[in-house]
Amino acid sequence: MAKSDTGLTNLKNQLKNHAISPLYLFFGEEEYLKKNYIDKIRDEVPDNGFPEFNHIMLNGKLPLSEYNDAWESYPMMADRKLIVIKDSKCMKLRTEKDDVESLENIKSFWAEKFKHLNDDTVVIFDEVSVDKRSSIYKEIKKHGTVVEFPYLSDAELVTWVISECLRKKKKISKDNALYLVHRVDPGLNNMVNELGKLYDYCGNEILRSDIDKVVSKSLTVINFDLTNAIMDNDTARAMAVLSDIKTLTRESSFSILYLLFANIEKLLHTKLLNARSSGEAAKVLGMSPFIANKYIDTARRMDKDVLIKMACRVAEIDNDIKEGKTDEWTALYTFVTECLYYQRK
Repeated sequence: MAKSDTGLTNLKNQLKNHAISPLYLFFGEEEYLKKNYIDKIRDEVPDNGFPEFNHIMLNGKLPLSEYNDAWESYPMMADRKLIVIKDSKCMKLRTEKDDVESLENIKSFWAEKFKHLNDDTVVIFDEVSVDKRSSIYKEIKKHGTVVEFPYLSDAELVTWVISECLRKKKKISKDNALYLVHRVDPGLNNMVNELGKLYDYCGNEILRSDIDKVVSKSLTVINFDLTNAIMDNDTARAMAVLSDIKTLTRESSFSILYLLFANIEKLLHTKLLNARSSGEAAKVLGMSPFIANKYIDTARRMDKDVLIKMACRVAEIDNDIKEGKTDEWTALYTFVTECLYYQRK
């Protein structure tokens, strides 16, 4: 599944040998797998009927005193307690807006805690993103176990989908699994939801026609279809996608305009980045390798100046909407038409 250098192999070995670490950092976009492995560690630290004392959940950035109280408390009628700290955001580098003294206190607090890990406590930091240059990240890596959970690659997702279908006694071909992967928003939580619909609808085998009937294209995929139609200078396809967006989704045209703008910005970023692989682009842009590969392919065909012109035009259209000079749908159609014109020049 995930690559061994993410730390997952080490974590699996710890769980297999029932030799878990007192300190973990889980980070990355793949929330489904993070939750799955947090649950596995929770099974290794039973609450013995006192979850409020032995399974402590802390969410968001909290005062240091709350972390300290949880850390220093004793397990209740159990050998160990588990503390899960979600989205603490303590592993970000300092910005100009941050208070230097406060940040130094945070760093000192955690550095001291990590030096005195207790046998009766297991701590998991659950973060979406971290800066590996931060001192707290380096301290956790020094004293504990760090595991990264990025979005799975296409090949890994296809393998996962086929395996899940077999587990539910359903067949799906490799080609149809890939077709499904390309239709659903990134993240296994989304895939689990869509597979659930297919399990209920299909017979013994999931066919492409079933996927077309049951699984709606994600807004991300639809919007990229629109972007591709523009980049291919295909007016008929662009207008057809716009028509589908208007009739098949509940999104406002304003939202679509800004999703389109975000696509153009990412294409420009990809163009300037000159990434050599989908993995490299995915990491920088914060998306799945499949979507990143689409950006790389499309960016190669685009002129940098045209992308800049398209991005700048959104600000002007936004102002026209706010001043009442045009309505949202007219503005979206106008922008798409202008982008097609830029492509022809």
